[in-house]
Amino acid sequence: MTLGILNKNIKYLILFLISIAVFIITIFLGRTASSFFAKAQACPAKNIRAEKVGPNSSSIIWETDEATLGRVEYGTNASSLTFTAPEAETTASHSVPLTLLTPNTIYYYLVAIGDVKCDSTGGKCEGDCTPYTFTSSSLTSDGQGSGNLSPTKVVPTQTKAALSVSPAPTSALSLFCRAVQTNIGKNSKVATEWATLKTYDIDGNGIINGLDIIKCQKSGK
Repeated sequence: MTLGILNKNIKYLILFLISIAVFIITIFLGRTASSFFAKAQACPAKNIRAEKVGPNSSSIIWETDEATLGRVEYGTNASSLTFTAPEAETTASHSVPLTLLTPNTIYYYLVAIGDVKCDSTGGKCEGDCTPYTFTSSSLTSDGQGSGNLSPTKVVPTQTKAALSVSPAPTSALSLFCRAVQTNIGKNSKVATEWATLKTYDIDGNGIINGLDIIKCQKSGK
């Protein structure tokens, strides 16, 4: 009789320990999943791009679903964006001018809304961000700009060594690499056009970004 009671108690103890383990694992997985989806959540700023690029100025353009107040963080070093250009009022169609730029210089930038920063991966970023870039145009002999350069979103790799590698200006790109640059931001979600554009997705990650330009240059295409 005593042995039967002991075996019964052992079964209850095992069931209790299993229940505790399942409870702990459920909490852990829930927090992990919550953290993962929070990081993967898309940035509220859409269609981020540089327009009206001149030798000393440019405008950073983007849209949001709701009226927000944002800012542009920018600089000439991808790992240290030392300048900030804030918006004056809330809006859903955003245009922030950048002035006093140096001609023929690569600038890196991010769009920030509150505490949320948006980089060229199309999502939120914390810590190691991959900024967008554009190259200010050169001055001609008469002091005027040589023409607006196409905006680019060149993605430097996230290692410290690779951050020192600057993408070549548009004029140094091959015809194929220029086509890659022109289609930056296009992705496989738009199936109707992706069939003809996926050839420019060199790294095959489903989106054409600045990293494809770097790989295009290295491959000699």
